[in-house]
Amino acid sequence: MTPAALELTSAWDSSYLRRENHVFYPCEEMVRFVSRYLRRRVGLNEVVDVLPGAGGSRMVDVGCGIGRNLMFGTEMGLTMYGNDHSAQAVGIARRWLSQKLGPVAAERVVASDVRRLPWESGFFAHAVSDSALDSMPFEVAQAGVSEIGRVVQAGGYFYCNLISGDEAGRDAEFCGEVMVETEFERNTIQSYFNQAQLQRLLTPLFELLSCELHQITNPLTGKRQGRWHVISRRRQP
Repeated sequence: MTPAALELTSAWDSSYLRRENHVFYPCEEMVRFVSRYLRRRVGLNEVVDVLPGAGGSRMVDVGCGIGRNLMFGTEMGLTMYGNDHSAQAVGIARRWLSQKLGPVAAERVVASDVRRLPWESGFFAHAVSDSALDSMPFEVAQAGVSEIGRVVQAGGYFYCNLISGDEAGRDAEFCGEVMVETEFERNTIQSYFNQAQLQRLLTPLFELLSCELHQITNPLTGKRQGRWHVISRRRQP
């Protein structure tokens, strides 16, 4: 592992040791993605395929954190795998997922660099990456998307969300990188995205199907928040 990769891993291990990002529920757009393209819940304990063959499909969560999307996908009948830079996060995800899957959870959730995913080409039908690809330098994210493109089959869906410049107190066109100096996520890298930057990240390997910028303004403080929610499909090689 390179010094830069070690530094990135160490920063995220420290964050998880402080119990930051202990998020236990999927975001609304993740739920919508699965329900629209893969599997839809029709009863308390019944789900149906939206697409033929989607049920039981293998899906990877790149930057899975403590495993909230792994648990959600498993509950929807998908065969979930995940990776994260942080061994601390992976340990929690394994323990949580083992409540559903038993010992196999340890095989499916791995600590690895996003640039070197430990699965063979075309192993997954689909992929997600929730609030992860913007938590690293842009060139690392580019290499990570290349790896996602390698392990996802042609025609497979990929949902990701990325932070916009609104969050940095600038505007949606800001697309720089900053070292986080606040106590929360201290010493991690935050990359910001505008539409052109997210297209640079995704379109070499993925066709954009849906691209939405969700912006929130707090009128009491004037603070703005923004995230891109993107659904894409793996192009034919």
